[in-house]
Amino acid sequence: MIEGLRSKEEFKGYPIILTTDRTLASEYNGSEFIGFGATFPKILPDFLYKSLFAPSVPHEKGAAKFGHCGSRKIEAALLNDGFSEDDIVVGHPDHLDKLIGPKTEALGITTHDPLGLGPASTTFSNFVEGEPYSSHYFKKLVENPALQKYDVDIIVGGPGTWQLDDKRIMEKYNVDTVVMGEGESVALELFEKAMRGENLPKKARGDVVSAEDIPKIKGPTINGLVEISRGCGRGCSFCNPTLLNLRHRPIEDIVDEVKMNIQEDNAKALLHAEDVLRYGSQDLTPEPEKLLKLLKQVKSQTDNISFSHAALASVTSDPQLIEDISELLNIGSKERPWFSAQVGLETGSKDLAKKHLKGKAKPFDPEEWPSVVRRAFEIFDENDWIPCITVIMGLPGETSDDVMDTMELLDDIWDKDFLIVPLMFVPLGVSDDQDFFSRDDMEAEHWQLLAKCIRKDFEIVPKLIEDISTMDSISSFKRYGYHLLTKYMKRRLEPHIKTMERGYDPSKQ
Repeated sequence: MIEGLRSKEEFKGYPIILTTDRTLASEYNGSEFIGFGATFPKILPDFLYKSLFAPSVPHEKGAAKFGHCGSRKIEAALLNDGFSEDDIVVGHPDHLDKLIGPKTEALGITTHDPLGLGPASTTFSNFVEGEPYSSHYFKKLVENPALQKYDVDIIVGGPGTWQLDDKRIMEKYNVDTVVMGEGESVALELFEKAMRGENLPKKARGDVVSAEDIPKIKGPTINGLVEISRGCGRGCSFCNPTLLNLRHRPIEDIVDEVKMNIQEDNAKALLHAEDVLRYGSQDLTPEPEKLLKLLKQVKSQTDNISFSHAALASVTSDPQLIEDISELLNIGSKERPWFSAQVGLETGSKDLAKKHLKGKAKPFDPEEWPSVVRRAFEIFDENDWIPCITVIMGLPGETSDDVMDTMELLDDIWDKDFLIVPLMFVPLGVSDDQDFFSRDDMEAEHWQLLAKCIRKDFEIVPKLIEDISTMDSISSFKRYGYHLLTKYMKRRLEPHIKTMERGYDPSKQ
């Protein structure tokens, strides 16, 4: 298709181009967790950031070989609704000039953190001066001169669109339409309007798409990411996905997408859901036979299987499921020494759990949350899982005693292996009327909690670097670069960590 178009005398551009900012156009050296680098302040030179944290996906004359899953879903929805392959391309953000021309009518952007206001970006920017890479590259994307030259409509969707939901911000970034909700349900109408040259609405809201109607991708995704479920339903007060009804995609659709990736030399399957362990479940507890059936079918296609997210309550409610997964995927072997997923610990306070995490603790009572966490980490440890956990500082109503509870809970699991990302509260979900939590709001206990998190990360990161380098065949040069950067950061931060451990803001000492 691409070669055919290029063989014509004059290439006048794809009518519709789908893309992301540059931080999302990477396989992150084979590890999705390295993608957290997109939220760092821009302190490294571009070439070094891209090499260590976001090496580029390959492209063919501007068309990305591996696309963001969100872009692939919109591509599939449009192709299913009558557009042709000559109309649409999933483009590489660094090479849009090869794709844009007089025939180009619309650029569809999938975004996670366009202004750097997400929880991780907000946290880092409170301590290190500099614009996050995510917002730097989003700005660079929308300011591409070719978009203005050919008067291309810009339609933005994805989990980060809440940051753009303001007329002045949209004008500043040349955005014509912000899509809130699930884009597949409104993509056809929006892009048909763009093709006809009609005015686009400033905001469009996508309806919930049934599991059977979530389109199957037509091209390979970054790191072989395949969506197995959508929504969550646990109802945490500070999170948007948890408010959506949980839907599970049919196994045959999931396996077809895995096959699609493997056919394109992407022999891995990153299974994505807000809680992979609840695949097939109609309530807040796992149904192990359904998930294991899925995993066995995926394993018949590839042995390289990973998860995006898991819930601690699901782990604690079904320890046997974790053991069965580890056995099936050969976790603890030389080839797969450990397994991982992102999990939300958030707080060790029973009071805050009762206020904000009622659904997150189910099927247990929120007052049992610390016990749920402790038992989950015992299960992780027994089965060679090393989770990447998040804790939130500044949840509405948080007191110093609540922060102390979180630190005490971390002490209880300290002998286990885990990576920890401390986050500052960002008003999302039903908490969107609250204020952002910032450095100026931090009490002595918050500084001590932050120091504890940093200590743990410096303890575990060298091990992760070695194991990830082996599992994902990262070059010795990059492995050395990761170790060098870690040692440098630890040395530079050590005096600040000691100040924080005394409960002080290091910038004021």
